[in-house]
Amino acid sequence: MNNSQARRNLIALQRGEHCHDYAQVLIGWRGRMDCEFSDNSGRLTNGTAALVPASAGHLYAGLSEESELLVIDVSLNDPYIRALEQACDLTFSETLFQRPEFISLDSAAMPLLDFAAGQLQRGAQRDSALVSCQLVSLFMTQLVQSYSSVPPLPCGSRLAVAELNRLIDRRLAEPPCNGELAAALNLSESHFNFLFQRRFAMTPQQYVMSRRMQRAQFLLLNSVMSLAAVADEVGFADASSFSRAYKSRFQQTPGSVRATRGQACQATQLR
Repeated sequence: MNNSQARRNLIALQRGEHCHDYAQVLIGWRGRMDCEFSDNSGRLTNGTAALVPASAGHLYAGLSEESELLVIDVSLNDPYIRALEQACDLTFSETLFQRPEFISLDSAAMPLLDFAAGQLQRGAQRDSALVSCQLVSLFMTQLVQSYSSVPPLPCGSRLAVAELNRLIDRRLAEPPCNGELAAALNLSESHFNFLFQRRFAMTPQQYVMSRRMQRAQFLLLNSVMSLAAVADEVGFADASSFSRAYKSRFQQTPGSVRATRGQACQATQLR
């Protein structure tokens, strides 16, 4: 793909797996959709977006009949994208699309969602290439401005880690997005992301996933909850997506953990 494009994608209740040789911005517009990468996952709702690097495989699952995304397919060979990189002195493959990430659009971008959806619906009948080009420019400029607006760090600036952990642990079933975490700590999202990377050397959503997996491990080893109930407790739509995420982190499935625990309990009783 040589030219970037903007489009609407009605997901509804579909689920499946995607992998593209170009980057994407998936923007929640209507309904809800779960999106899962190898090391993090998130839920796309109105104003929440996923930044998807080229060749980053991901699973998706629509959670309502009206689930629909605005999608920006980003070709890094697109002359406009190259010009934008040069203008803002950024290499998108090393910044915006370095790794899969979930973000919340800032308040200035929110009114653009309904406008973009309407333009794409009208553009499907005429001038579709021009409309697509305008919307790619509009949203990519917004993303670049958000990325470039990290303020200088004040002396002694740091994250309130204990408060952060309490918020995450209260929301394991509905994991908070970066915007919610930043707001809880009274930080802008860009400042929060910068502090987080400096403190933990990982993205906020990778950290959220880590705490979800730690809780899941505790429940598997210390409760009689079913695997489906554990999956729901830590924010997964179904047991299969939970099993994949757990195995990716611990190199064993939740079922094998339970089986090993059961064998250990039987051995103890026989002594």
